[in-house]
Amino acid sequence: MSGRSSRHSLALGLALALGLVGACTKKAPEADPEKVRALADRLLRITPPLAGVRACAEADYENPALSLVTAVELAKETMPDRPEFERWINPPEIDSPAFRTLLDSNDETARRRAAYQLLHAKGYILYRVDMVNVPLALEVKELKRGAVGVRAVGFDKQDNVICVRNFTVQNDNDKAEWAMKITTRPIVDPMVAKALRDDLTVQIKERISEIMGGS
Repeated sequence: MSGRSSRHSLALGLALALGLVGACTKKAPEADPEKVRALADRLLRITPPLAGVRACAEADYENPALSLVTAVELAKETMPDRPEFERWINPPEIDSPAFRTLLDSNDETARRRAAYQLLHAKGYILYRVDMVNVPLALEVKELKRGAVGVRAVGFDKQDNVICVRNFTVQNDNDKAEWAMKITTRPIVDPMVAKALRDDLTVQIKERISEIMGGS
């Protein structure tokens, strides 16, 4: 009996070992990154309705998100020469890691795995910049606090708009007052404009982080 038990244990141990090896060598699923290019192109071309759609909730932000600029880059479209498409109000930090992998990585396997993850997501969030009223940040002398209007647009797997949330991001009040106080010449100092642009980048990242947390 002990010999049979020993052989059984050995066989069981071998089977488990082989199973672990198989699990370790199992290839992660992949997909064609070109299909994500087509996805980004579709999301860009969809005009969100002005009414009749619920406000995006915390659960919607669990879906992969991307900025307007990232969507254009993924779609391989020409970047419009408009303030809404400036990278400083579409910071890459608001993109989900899988979208960044597709754009930034030279590892084709990593890119194919990211594509699979994105194509099998339940939905997506696109942050669309609709309004840019930041004259000093654009080196235009108009003494006012900068504001940027953004829409978080949620899509389901079939590219249907399922939710929209509008929010506004403004320059930090102290930063804006500092900029207005020292802007005494007809031409805005580029250093001042950059400081305001950098501040807006911080503000939009913080605001989206708050939204994702449900506030």
